[in-house]
Amino acid sequence: VPRSKLPDMSSAGHSKEFFDLVKSIGESRSKQEEDKIIIGEVQVLKTKLKEPKIEPRKMKEYMIRAVYVEMLGHNADFAHIHAVKLTHEKNF
Repeated sequence: VPRSKLPDMSSAGHSKEFFDLVKSIGESRSKQEEDKIIIGEVQVLKTKLKEPKIEPRKMKEYMIRAVYVEMLGHNADFAHIHAVKLTHEKNF
């Protein structure tokens, strides 16, 4: 697909890190390379979710990233409680 035909993803409200993650997984050449990327993402998410007072916008993105991890067959159950808490946010 020519680059000019791709939708503008910046309007979706996701960070550059999220799109870099998706791109790196899409460009991986083996399941082992994909797994290595996902394992790294899991570690990043675990660290970020330990931060105090995460703003809802960032938490929403972290949850999307955790769902992506799960969609690719990896465990992200550490994020489940954060997803439940996010549903209680007034601005969600």
